[in-house]
Amino acid sequence: MRLNIKEISLVAIFPALMAATAGISIPLGGLPPISLQTIFVFLAALLLGPKLGTLSIIIYVIMGAIGLPVFSNYRGGISVLISHSGGFIIGFIFSALFIGFMKSRKFLNKNYLYIFVILVVGNLIIYMCGGAYISYLTNATLGSVLAIFTPYFLGDFIKIMLVMYVYSRIRYQITYEPSLI
Repeated sequence: MRLNIKEISLVAIFPALMAATAGISIPLGGLPPISLQTIFVFLAALLLGPKLGTLSIIIYVIMGAIGLPVFSNYRGGISVLISHSGGFIIGFIFSALFIGFMKSRKFLNKNYLYIFVILVVGNLIIYMCGGAYISYLTNATLGSVLAIFTPYFLGDFIKIMLVMYVYSRIRYQITYEPSLI
């Protein structure tokens, strides 16, 4: 994949924004904290598309895996990826891929309701990856793990609405395909 300077800059900005907001989080005891990082996963996918958006999130995960303090509460290292947060962090990659792919489909890109649904499903992908990994670590059933995610619902709804607002304001200046909406 050969990228121009604008694409390189756009790919780099989302891991940087995720790292900058890593300290803004609400701890939830034994669960991973609520953070602002999913906002940038969603925006990267919507604005950059499936390839560049996913690449941006992979760079973020690699930065954290090598020890840079980019994960929530300024943590970094492989230990975070094998903790309860690991499934959510890996889920960021699959969510970005899904959202970017669905966003690039013209028939789904007609109005904000479709984009809202795409973001909700992308968020569910993060929940499923996080829940599956926590279930694996604790030997609990996936259903019982997903049931304890209710503290995330309101915050994630607010984040999705914020993403939709920001996206509607900046999409024509940044997006990979400005003629879609």
